[in-house]
Amino acid sequence: MESGTLQTRLGPVAWRSSGHGRALVFFAGALANHDLWRDVIAQLEDRYRCITIDLPLGAHSRPLSEGADRSATSLARLALDSLELLAVDDATVVVNDTAGGLLLLSLATGHPALGRVSRLVLTNCESYDQFPPDSLKRASALSRALPGLATALVRLQLRLLLRWPAAQRRFAGTVTATGLDGERTASFFRPAVRERRVAGDLVAAMAGFRPQLLIDAAAAIPGFDRPVLLVWGEECTFFPLAQARRLASDFPRATLVTVPGAKTWVPVDNPAVVADAIAQFVPAQVH
Repeated sequence: MESGTLQTRLGPVAWRSSGHGRALVFFAGALANHDLWRDVIAQLEDRYRCITIDLPLGAHSRPLSEGADRSATSLARLALDSLELLAVDDATVVVNDTAGGLLLLSLATGHPALGRVSRLVLTNCESYDQFPPDSLKRASALSRALPGLATALVRLQLRLLLRWPAAQRRFAGTVTATGLDGERTASFFRPAVRERRVAGDLVAAMAGFRPQLLIDAAAAIPGFDRPVLLVWGEECTFFPLAQARRLASDFPRATLVTVPGAKTWVPVDNPAVVADAIAQFVPAQVH
């Protein structure tokens, strides 16, 4: 296992790497980090180099620099900046939730690091007019109008989740069918409670999410000619299966695998299916 911190144009970004072989680069979404992919990576690191990069979406260990550009387009470019900084080529980029929306946005940026991407794996994530999903549009509007209040409310909610098991279960039930263990709960929620600026990074990101951004960026989807795999939890209420089917029809070379019983955080609900689908999609390097 290797780990470190990338010194990006926006500030520090944490990464981890394990295994050897073709590179799988994992990004999580809002209020999640590398631990979202923990069980998937455990089943793949014997054949692949598995890299996680923690985007500044509320579960990152260190806040971005003061004054950093936390707009959606800037964060979309940050994901690709990270591939350049790590000098990763022939990368299969694997995303979930907010990270998926940012990846789709990045396809329209013309970023040179898109040339380092050989395949995409999308699990339940934002797309088209669901940026953010309908149920979070009010939170996004509050983040724009009253960022200080939104930051305080995020930290209060996370304190309650860490303190009260019933509140934890209710939250977890919105994104997973199987719940969260104590390790993931602490990993996801403690950073923003411990450091106000971490919560502020999430709020600033939420403030920049607007449906028109992904609606416009969707024009780049048919031009992405590399293989795409969609692994989609069927019970997700944020990003229903109809979104996955639309994405699969718009990408020229897409395959859709559905996961019965799984919700938004499908790598938590059924890591075996996710890992197996990735292994079938990405040929392991022959030594």
